[in-house]
Amino acid sequence: MSIDDLEVKLEIKLMRGNSVIMDGLTADLLRAISSSGSILASAKLLGIPYAKAWRMITSLERRIGGKVIRQRRGGAGGGGAELNEIGIKLLNFFEEIEERFGIKKPFRFGGVERSDLVVMGSHDLLLEGILGGLRGKGISVEAHWIGSCGGLLSLSLGEADIAGIHLLDSRSMDYNVPFVRELFPRGVALFRGYEREIGWAYRDRFSIDELISGKLRLANRNKGSGTRILIDRILSELGGCASVRGYRSEYFTHSSACEAVVRGRADVTMTIRPVAESFGLRFSAIGWEKYDFAVKEEILEKEAFIEFLRELTSKKDFSIAGYRFPEDTGARIL
Repeated sequence: MSIDDLEVKLEIKLMRGNSVIMDGLTADLLRAISSSGSILASAKLLGIPYAKAWRMITSLERRIGGKVIRQRRGGAGGGGAELNEIGIKLLNFFEEIEERFGIKKPFRFGGVERSDLVVMGSHDLLLEGILGGLRGKGISVEAHWIGSCGGLLSLSLGEADIAGIHLLDSRSMDYNVPFVRELFPRGVALFRGYEREIGWAYRDRFSIDELISGKLRLANRNKGSGTRILIDRILSELGGCASVRGYRSEYFTHSSACEAVVRGRADVTMTIRPVAESFGLRFSAIGWEKYDFAVKEEILEKEAFIEFLRELTSKKDFSIAGYRFPEDTGARIL
């Protein structure tokens, strides 16, 4: 074997003990955010899914015990993302190490094209169908399933046009309205969506006592999702999550969580009826939740959003298992 054509590549990783705090891809993501002011544009530039970019940021923040980005006020779309003092300090330190070893690479940010409609938030099968209908009409649409809280945060950063959410307020026991009212005193409207039947999905058997005692393994949902918030609320009322096997697992869609149950990586998950049935799982319903849409007011007159409402309200004419439609589906409620 000849070694003349071999190359040596060094990779910088910031470590704490045996844990990787930050690697080159995370540094590139911070560089791109600093340059573009957008997590969405940065993810496209780096060729990674938006949900992965969010996971990289939240993982970094969890490991260092602090935030690295903040909302930027003003600008196109009403805001954006920027590095805060901790993020800047961390990136500067990483780049100093790169320079010391002579491996710092030039980073140039090029503009990326924005779709007609950017939808983020909680994963939903019916919403996927609605967006498919828009694409069939020639409207460019992109969707990123990052949970209800992630959708609202992306809305505040100017990344999303629409956030699909199902967040239950434990004080008022009302869905979605208290969160939008508190987070967005202006600039964001809330439109009525539909209701989804939610419950436990499992292969063979399920009891909440067996889950709490650790006899069954949970395929948990990601932090910030409406389903995760509901799971945490139920578990806390029954004594907490300390003994629940699989509690630290995170699945970002209903489908991925159900697939984990089907493949035996878990015994039970919480999901909506149509997803459970599509995977051939048994389903034990616990109730109905409201899935609504938070929308930037600046897009309300755009053709893409008008078509979105048409697609949404057209679903009221169909009977879809696990979904039901109130009379005010498609109406503005905030």
